[in-house]
Amino acid sequence: MSTNWDRKDALDYQQTIRYKIPGYDLIYEQMVAIIKATKKPEDILVVGAGGGQELVTLSTVFPNVRYTALDPSIQMINLAKARLSNPSLRINWYVTELREVTEQVNYDVITCHLMLHFLKEQKNFIRDVSNRLKPGGLCFISSIIAEEESQSTNRFWQQHLRNNRVPNEAIDQFQSSLGKTTHPVSTELLHQWLKEEDFFQVIPYFKSYFVEAFVAIKGNTPC
Repeated sequence: MSTNWDRKDALDYQQTIRYKIPGYDLIYEQMVAIIKATKKPEDILVVGAGGGQELVTLSTVFPNVRYTALDPSIQMINLAKARLSNPSLRINWYVTELREVTEQVNYDVITCHLMLHFLKEQKNFIRDVSNRLKPGGLCFISSIIAEEESQSTNRFWQQHLRNNRVPNEAIDQFQSSLGKTTHPVSTELLHQWLKEEDFFQVIPYFKSYFVEAFVAIKGNTPC
């Protein structure tokens, strides 16, 4: 997994990510609302847990859940740990990627926020997620989405960054990463892969320029 646009500098991550994704906190606040409306989770897997936003948000509402948190960057894992103040939280930490985790647990909820676009083997990743999710479980995915050229919001996003004094070199770096270390996925492909892995419903719940978030429900019956 790359350490690109929203992961380059762990120290100022929490500030810069909010410039890069307007409404960033809503991804997580709405996730909590969706979970509370559908199930009482016992086990939650956080893929790409570095930075800690998922764990901070989830653990405030679900302090008794068993968490598994993984990220390939030890710097980002340390940042996540530093943001958690509740010593009684049950969290198993892994500095690795999902396919390397040997823990045999099926989860009620799996979150995959802002990391799918760093992966080349995106379809295989969706399969790995499905294999670890209980029937009726929820999978949350947010990612950079491949837009049709006629519908592209890229230039609007670039202007938003300039309005927030993000240097042009940082914007240019992101642009040059596309297709190299950043791999946007089309919503059509994402829906197809999820359907192939037994997700019967995929609901969009957030959009900010070319970043979108979805919740996918696994199994043949609702939660």
